Amino acid sequence: MVSFRFTSALVAASIVAMVSADSGTATIKNPITTPTVTKAASAMTSIGCFETGLPLENHGPYKFQSPGNCQLVCLQLNKDVMGLSDGENCWCGDEIPAQEWQVENNTCSTSCAGDDTTGCGGKDRLWVVLTGNTRNQVDYFKPSSSSSSVPAKTSSSGGTSTAAASATVSPTSAPQQDDKPNTVAIAVGVVVGILALGAILFGVWFLLRRKRQQQAEEDYRRNAANVNAFVGGGKQLHTSNSSMNDSRLDPSFMDRRQSNGSIADNEDYSRRILKVTNV
Repeated sequence: MVSFRFTSALVAASIVAMVSADSGTATIKNPITTPTVTKAASAMTSIGCFETGLPLENHGPYKFQSPGNCQLVCLQLNKDVMGLSDGENCWCGDEIPAQEWQVENNTCSTSCAGDDTTGCGGKDRLWVVLTGNTRNQVDYFKPSSSSSSVPAKTSSSGGTSTAAASATVSPTSAPQQDDKPNTVAIAVGVVVGILALGAILFGVWFLLRRKRQQQAEEDYRRNAANVNAFVGGGKQLHTSNSSMNDSRLDPSFMDRRQSNGSIADNEDYSRRILKVTNV
């Protein structure tokens, strides 16, 4: 009977120890509601909404929580990244949660407990912000292959936080076919079209130029024929036995002095001659 009671007590103690150990793993390790030191704060930079707080550490809720209060808490811990969840929880860490865990920003729609005009994450959602502790680029968290598919939840209740993970592996989606138009084919088509248009324009220009050249050659031949005909007709005019007499070719006419309209050469005008006429 005594041994039975002793065994029962031992089993109960083991169960209590297991429960207490499990509770210890979920308890917030370093709860900080407000900063205890004064430190200059820089401008904050919002990253977005995430469905997990990893690798950030939850420092517990605060009934007057706000982004400014959480920033000072994280700056006190010299952390580069902060997060807000459920409107009251403040998270701090050195890396941004993994990019594949980022969700739509409108899912972080819970207002802050200390400021109704500002958002502080959402249910199982964490609004991540850079504290301004460093001017260097802050890296994203790179989870292991076993934990990359299912992130841990960000919800906490009564000063405890739970981290639920599943071993399910999401199948790799088949790569989407690129349905964009083939830019190489389009470029080749444009080049070929330009070359064809250039060839057509060159052909039209060459034909017009050839036509003008032929017209000029024909006009030149016609003018040359007219000149030859004119020159040939003039020679025939002077060498043929025509009825037209050229006074320059008559020897007797050439030796005769022409005095038309002047004083006659066969009259003597050296002496005065009285001429009587009836009036």
